[in-house]
Amino acid sequence: MNLNNKITIIIILYNSSNLIFDCLKSLSNFKIIIVDNGKNINVLSEIKKKKNIKVISKNKNLGFGNGVNFAFNEVQTEYFLLLNPDIVIDEKSILLLLNTALSYENCAIAAPLNVPDKDSYGILPEKRNIYEKNKLYFKDNIKKNLIPVGEICVDVSKGCALLIKSKYFYEVNLFSKKYFLFWEEIDLCRKFLNRKLSIIVNPNSLAFHKQGKSSKFSIRNFFVRCYHSELSPLYYFNIKKSSLYIYKNILKYLFRTLSYLLIFNLKNSIKNFSKLSANIFYVLK
Repeated sequence: MNLNNKITIIIILYNSSNLIFDCLKSLSNFKIIIVDNGKNINVLSEIKKKKNIKVISKNKNLGFGNGVNFAFNEVQTEYFLLLNPDIVIDEKSILLLLNTALSYENCAIAAPLNVPDKDSYGILPEKRNIYEKNKLYFKDNIKKNLIPVGEICVDVSKGCALLIKSKYFYEVNLFSKKYFLFWEEIDLCRKFLNRKLSIIVNPNSLAFHKQGKSSKFSIRNFFVRCYHSELSPLYYFNIKKSSLYIYKNILKYLFRTLSYLLIFNLKNSIKNFSKLSANIFYVLK
């Protein structure tokens, strides 16, 4: 089977580290679309030498989901494989994902087992009891040490490695534009499930995840990640702007921001200030 005729790979880059080259090593037989979201000058000069890679950009940071939507305009294959730049997956594992996807007509996503992640897949967060616990939606202690012996249907799988059927992605209007970073894949999986489509994990397909190392660290990146980790679940759960929960958050994060600043713990002060800003933005928008 000519995988290049079946699958296009999409990778979103922002302020990328050299880990992207580990990701690309085993993907030479695929057409790859890379979205340049900015600050990738050091790696792009080398990437552009590769004949199987097309680099596209809107000359601004589109975020993750909107970056994928932008790249999807270039996809002409039945499936596309969404990869984080800190993922390493070989051709054999990609073929296993394709076989899974082709075996079930209603399969919208075929996903590998992410190694060493303990939270590779899980249930939708709204199936949990309390909103505050939903932020830990994958931290299921019952599931943590269990590895399936065969293909399983799940509610959601991590967005760092997903083989998605292009037709179904188009039918649900792609990734939601309201998410800039985080929770996009959870929202997408929910849309698929609402259409009676399946998300299937093949545990024999392995993706090795060097989590959190795809982008170089900076204070700005740290702020942005904390900000959107707070904002995105507010969108997902469609929390009412008049909700007492929001205003409790504002007071809590304001207190923590000032408290950590007084003891010169700058990192935690920035973290809580970013979360404070996200809640205020959500109320005012």
